Amino acid sequence: MSGSVKFVSDIVHINRFPQELTNLIEQMDSDFGVARELSDLQNLRSHYQSQLPPCLQGTTVRVEFGDATTAPDPADAHTISRSFPHTYGQPLAHFLRATSEVPNAQVITEYPAVRVGVVFCGRQSPGGHNVIWGLLDALKVHNPKSTLHGFLGGSEGLFARKTLEITDDILQTYKNQGGYDLLGRTKDQIRTTEQVNAALNACTALKLDALVIIGGVTSNTDAAQLAETFAERKCPTKVVGIPVTLNGDLKNQFVETNVGFDTICKVLGHIGYHILAAGLNGYMATVNNLKNPVNKWRCGAAPITAMLTVKHYGHGNGALSIGKPALYPATVDLKGRAYELLRQNATKFLTDDLYRNPGPIQFDGPGADAKVVTLCVEDHDYMGRIQKLQEYLDKVRSIVKPGCSQDVLKAALSAMASVTDILSVMSSPMNTSKSVYPVLTATPHF
Repeated sequence: MSGSVKFVSDIVHINRFPQELTNLIEQMDSDFGVARELSDLQNLRSHYQSQLPPCLQGTTVRVEFGDATTAPDPADAHTISRSFPHTYGQPLAHFLRATSEVPNAQVITEYPAVRVGVVFCGRQSPGGHNVIWGLLDALKVHNPKSTLHGFLGGSEGLFARKTLEITDDILQTYKNQGGYDLLGRTKDQIRTTEQVNAALNACTALKLDALVIIGGVTSNTDAAQLAETFAERKCPTKVVGIPVTLNGDLKNQFVETNVGFDTICKVLGHIGYHILAAGLNGYMATVNNLKNPVNKWRCGAAPITAMLTVKHYGHGNGALSIGKPALYPATVDLKGRAYELLRQNATKFLTDDLYRNPGPIQFDGPGADAKVVTLCVEDHDYMGRIQKLQEYLDKVRSIVKPGCSQDVLKAALSAMASVTDILSVMSSPMNTSKSVYPVLTATPHF
């Protein structure tokens, strides 16, 4: 379906075309959101209810803001801050459970009715429908009068303002199954000036309070630029990114993994609403501590600008040029724990009969809650460490106060000076490795 939609959308720009083609386009648009006949297995799957972490339960949003964020590479900070003056340096957001005792937490108790738009971008990925399900659930729990509008045909539908109001009845045959066929998708990018203006005009005309972009590295790079443009032009629509990608390559210090198993999909949708309720723009939904049970997951939001990097390109004459800030696909960490385990067991995998058929997606029974090896062996709890560091700093402030003993003050100064010296060296641009990518100036011959 998605390939056909893209083909047709490319044709409709022609000024004159047969009536049959017009009818075909209308018929394909009418297929979106239509109830589907489900097999017995699909019907059983549609009734599965995934769990929600405690911080997303209830009708009150509690959020704790951390310190201002920076770029992953200090050498890129100036370029990124100059390209994103309105959205760079925003703080991390941590969503808290009702029993949390955080004195500086912001508690949101009023939820006016909002209009939210959602668009599928990038390649089709399993779990996309559950993201929308979670988003709709959160909207209705906090205010039944809120509405969710899906753009038909991906970004092309966004530009053309083709929408479908998503209701629970429409979602009934899409829950826990499928990828993007509820709404479809076409072009992956919102990149050119014309496209950005079309997106802004659509959000303004439809009076959207938020635009949720579901996609991978390219789509969330566009989301960052869109959020910056909206802020610059004082457009009230907030832009929220959801990490969903077919290739599983949207991973960084904030994003432990993108959509890849049933529960996280719906959770990310709920976080998308929490980001909107907190009034945040240019943020991506994050879930960490995934190797543990759902009730121990950490849910939050990170500015997309804190995930951007800048590539440097080398030319034949020795000159360097700097690319635009963007999210780039994650590569395999050859020094990581998962790859180390692969190397340790390489001979065994080669000689022994270790093949396994994982079978279909399983919601109940033995093994239903099993986690993938990479989540279990790699320690990705970056957001948790940030919170732990903040706790240590707060504890130091509570101990080292005017009136404390000279010995306590001297010990604190000595320790902090040592830590500062070490971190200054580690974060210096001279100590960060920056890859230089060659620029081809001639067509290679093979």
